[in-house]
Amino acid sequence: MDLKIRRIFLTGFRGSGKTTLGRILAKKLGFEFLDTDELIVKKKGKSIAKITKNGKNWYPFRKLEHQILKDLIKKEKIVVATGGGMFVNEVKFSKRKTFGRANFDLIKNLEKNIVIFLKIDEKALEKRLKKDLKYNLEWRPPLSRGKENDIEKEKKIYRKRLPLYEKRCDFVVSVSKQKPKDCLKKILKILCQYQQKQKSA
Repeated sequence: MDLKIRRIFLTGFRGSGKTTLGRILAKKLGFEFLDTDELIVKKKGKSIAKITKNGKNWYPFRKLEHQILKDLIKKEKIVVATGGGMFVNEVKFSKRKTFGRANFDLIKNLEKNIVIFLKIDEKALEKRLKKDLKYNLEWRPPLSRGKENDIEKEKKIYRKRLPLYEKRCDFVVSVSKQKPKDCLKKILKILCQYQQKQKSA
């Protein structure tokens, strides 16, 4: 595929498959794959749980995430699996803006750029979060300040973020029941249609 799009951002909640899909999409396109959470962990040499003091202080993480995004947008031919809160988190960037909004503002007007939201229903999300419980305990801090890995609270946060996920993207792909290869086909179709639309504009 002779793709004119230079940057593809996959967004969505933890457990939606951004890293899995991102890797196979990048391989299919011959793009570089980057995971912002992995970049942060590598840069700091510690887990996100430790960076955020087990979810008690997200500001240092969000500040670093914002800086990494500023570096990433200088690159081309990349597929980026963003952190679950990259474009939707509520940590304050300034008096009038959150880091979620500031991050989205960085990319929304970039040329040859596309944001795809991987949408998952709550039943499938709960199943995936339970399956990844050990990983979550070791690497991912709770998003709420309550009980660690309280799945009901995680789902509540997802519910709250959902309107922003849908607003701050170019396309939505349902990943609840589909296998990665089927989701990949959907994304490739979206990219082709988007490119055709851009050519005719």
